[in-house]
Amino acid sequence: MSTKVFRGDDKALMGIVLSVLTFWLFAQSTLNIGPDIAADLGMSDEIMNIAVVAAALFCGTFIVAAGGIADVFGRVRVMMMGNIFNIVGSLLIATSTTSLATQMVITGRVLQGLAAAAIMSSSLALVKTYWLDTDRQRAVSIWSIGSWGGTGFCALFAGLVVASPFGWRGIFALSAIISVIAMGLTRHIPESRPAQHVGMRLDWTGIAILALSILSLELFITQGEALGWTNWMTCTLLAVSLVFMVVFFYVEKMVNWPVLDFSLFKDRAFSGSTITNFIMSGTGGVVAVVMWVQQMGWGVSATVSGLTSIGFAVFVILFIRIGEKAMQRVGARAVIIVAGILVAASTALMMITSVSESTYVVFSLIGFSVYGLGLGLFATPVTDTALGTLPKDRTGAGAGVFKMSSSLGAALGIAISTSVFLALRGNAGSTDTVALAGTVSLGINVALALGATLTAAILIPKAAGKLTSTIKIEAELVAPYAEANAVKI
Repeated sequence: MSTKVFRGDDKALMGIVLSVLTFWLFAQSTLNIGPDIAADLGMSDEIMNIAVVAAALFCGTFIVAAGGIADVFGRVRVMMMGNIFNIVGSLLIATSTTSLATQMVITGRVLQGLAAAAIMSSSLALVKTYWLDTDRQRAVSIWSIGSWGGTGFCALFAGLVVASPFGWRGIFALSAIISVIAMGLTRHIPESRPAQHVGMRLDWTGIAILALSILSLELFITQGEALGWTNWMTCTLLAVSLVFMVVFFYVEKMVNWPVLDFSLFKDRAFSGSTITNFIMSGTGGVVAVVMWVQQMGWGVSATVSGLTSIGFAVFVILFIRIGEKAMQRVGARAVIIVAGILVAASTALMMITSVSESTYVVFSLIGFSVYGLGLGLFATPVTDTALGTLPKDRTGAGAGVFKMSSSLGAALGIAISTSVFLALRGNAGSTDTVALAGTVSLGINVALALGATLTAAILIPKAAGKLTSTIKIEAELVAPYAEANAVKI
């Protein structure tokens, strides 16, 4: 028996990326094909909407808890469990029948959400543990391609598969197959559970309270527009969320191993990158508003308007690795600031809605390309900065907090943008009112992008992510963390 220190390899990284894609490329495809599924299974639009948001809802609710559980019981184990959840959930949806369609689809979507929570938090923790220095930054870039690239291409991918002989069921059958492949590619990764001494003393009470608080908040954000923002049920959801959050803060002070260690936010790099990520994720409303301006203002078809956003997907993928290299030369903060300015500028261009249809299509093509460029530059520096200073035994929980900032930020940003748009558009929906609604709604997203830029400039340390002569020293200090998680071969 000899001891060998495991270092992250491309085989493991490919398996991790495939795991991430099961949510961002496959599960999120329902954003585009929900109506097709509903029509085929005889489900009402209201029920289908619940199914569509269920995955993101349960992911956002349980991702922090999943990260904490991974730190204690094993990150590889939790990631594998996430893939198993995805296999079962995807097959439930793929094989759903008319008589049990509602139960099978909604259960499948819940399992896909739990799978995403487990996979994203544990996989980021594994990247932090087994990939060091510039290798970690490269791994984060490739991980981000799975996340941001999957998001950008999910609508186009779904449309192509639905039009094929396999139909929409083929998407979920393929998702299950991808999870099986991912499990095979990652089975050689040694288990990593630096907080295993906690054992069954994991903060289950805190996990339950946090889940109830986040679930209430997610329902408030995603269902507020449908229920009415002044409806008693909407207000109750917000009140319940706030009450549980206060209780959560109190409970976490009383336990030895809290599910969410608030001391993590004492580190400027982690807190700054997490807050910046939360605000920038709020610009997710840009896509919905621009699509609505085109379709409601000029009657552009959904296919054509969707094609105007293709630059978003392409440029995100093209510039993620460029963002990584730029970060190594000038530091994460500088790259994030440039990225924020590009996102703000691209959104400001698409704010110019009082033009002809053809002109606005051109503005959309250019705007989405620059928007994708900015987010591509943004992805790796902000993620690597958040992971870089996390303590080894809290990496899973910290990664969960970081990714929760993405899901909550996007949900809140989309809810605000679409609510303002619909309120200003009114019932008439003339071209002029649609144009005005689009301008104001997109203006909110410009403010969010500038807010994220300012937050990064103030909170993120200048040297974060920069490749300097001290990198080798840091790698030598971090190496024992990986050794501590090595196995005897």
